[in-house]
Amino acid sequence: MALKDLACLIAVTHCVSGSLQFLSRPDLSPPRLNITVPASPQTEAGYLFFTAARGDTPDSAGPDQPGAYIFRDNGELVWSGVGYWAGWVADFSPIMLNGKPALRDFQGDVIPAIGRMLGNHALLDNSYRTISVIHAATHRLSSAHEFEMVNESSVLIETPIMTVADLSSYGGKKRPEVLARGRISRLASRFSSGHLGEKSVLFFKSCFFSPMLTKIDSAIPLDRKGTYDGRTYNSAWNYFHINSIDKDSEGDYLISARHYNAIFKINGSNGDIIWQLGGMKRSTFQIPSNLEFAFQHDARFQYRSPDGEIEHISFFDNAAYSAPGREISPCSRGRYIELNNTAKSSKEIHTYHAPNNLIAHTQGSFRFLPNGNKLANWGSAGALTEFADDGTILFHAYLDSYPNKNVQSYRGFKANWTAVPSEEPADVVVWVSWNGDTETKTWKFYLIDKEPGEYHFLGSSRRSGFETRFETIASAPDFRNHGELLVVAEALDMNGNSLRKSRPVAFTADTTYQDILEIQRAQEHSKSGLSYNRLEL
Repeated sequence: MALKDLACLIAVTHCVSGSLQFLSRPDLSPPRLNITVPASPQTEAGYLFFTAARGDTPDSAGPDQPGAYIFRDNGELVWSGVGYWAGWVADFSPIMLNGKPALRDFQGDVIPAIGRMLGNHALLDNSYRTISVIHAATHRLSSAHEFEMVNESSVLIETPIMTVADLSSYGGKKRPEVLARGRISRLASRFSSGHLGEKSVLFFKSCFFSPMLTKIDSAIPLDRKGTYDGRTYNSAWNYFHINSIDKDSEGDYLISARHYNAIFKINGSNGDIIWQLGGMKRSTFQIPSNLEFAFQHDARFQYRSPDGEIEHISFFDNAAYSAPGREISPCSRGRYIELNNTAKSSKEIHTYHAPNNLIAHTQGSFRFLPNGNKLANWGSAGALTEFADDGTILFHAYLDSYPNKNVQSYRGFKANWTAVPSEEPADVVVWVSWNGDTETKTWKFYLIDKEPGEYHFLGSSRRSGFETRFETIASAPDFRNHGELLVVAEALDMNGNSLRKSRPVAFTADTTYQDILEIQRAQEHSKSGLSYNRLEL
């Protein structure tokens, strides 16, 4: 979303109040991270990637602008994705496409009561330009549940499919009713110059495992008076509910089935079930009481011994269902476990408990970071936590000013990211920002005398966050001796190389921001006795 006209932006900012977060971008109102455990040298380097949406409780408020965001772990905004994707967005993270960095996010709609998403997946390059929109095959709408890259050239997605079936054996009436199934698709994509080209379906598997479908297998039974009554599309019996897919080096798949309270390993060649972990019955492995889990998300392969006897997997254990009253633990947890395929046993490697007894009734993710730390996104509880390998909390933040606001986030990620935005920097008054920029270290400011077209260097300022303020010691009459004046901000990287200049903007001596400026000066204990001229751009 490039700036359409800085003149329009300036016209708006002449009547703003001090409640705005960014005077150079008054259109942006991102969440304010409530950091309760600040980052330390032990935390993984990188940026936080997440989406923020309004919480699912009746008293939830905020965020002001639901969308995808990149933050530093000190709470500083790097990029607001508001307007880059359409509708409800989720599962936002950086990926690699044939060696090139990109961003991906689900966009579409959500039916909160049943957790069903309908839409597609859109990709941006590292200048925040849209390069592709990925749709499911056969004219199906995708869900936000999964977008997992395989070897940088193909992707795993999940597609909800409604099927008419006889459900009388499971409490339904003796007539066809609607059953919800999930289909796993692996799409092979040919990328050329960063653009998504031809797509083909390499693998798909329906979760309609008819020999397993009995009324006691699903933790969510067909309910004639409940959410899943099987009567309509929106109330189709969602007995399985795939919410994550992973693939290992052997070509097999790991699937989380939330409504089965189970995780399945699926043969990548024929779609057969290799093993099942958990569930109402038929678990391949014995599960000790300290490993009981429920309504999980984000199951991932982590390790497989050369002989295949030992496997390690991780997953996000919600330990709670969407509706209250079905919690099995005081808090949600990140799980890291070992499976023994010979002994058919399972054991805990480590469990990472949510701080403050947070319960994620819906959503959530648990990821391993490159330095060995673990990152948990607490789903509907609206928080992120980074753990050391031993479980020590190294960083914790609520995704808005909780408890005043409550937001939720499907998944959260931490990763390196380098970007130079396609939109130009925005500079207003003495404030300058560049949405999505990761490389600017210094801003230089120039005054342009329009008639002779001469550039006059005003000064420079080190980048001090998403928005940087610049002041010059001078008086307004000094500038009025010239003709029409324009001001330009130039972004420089750590080596002093110019990245981009802002659009020239007219200088005025407006006093609109005097109160805001005085507050900022007081907060910074600025020196007194100096006369400042503010550049109203």
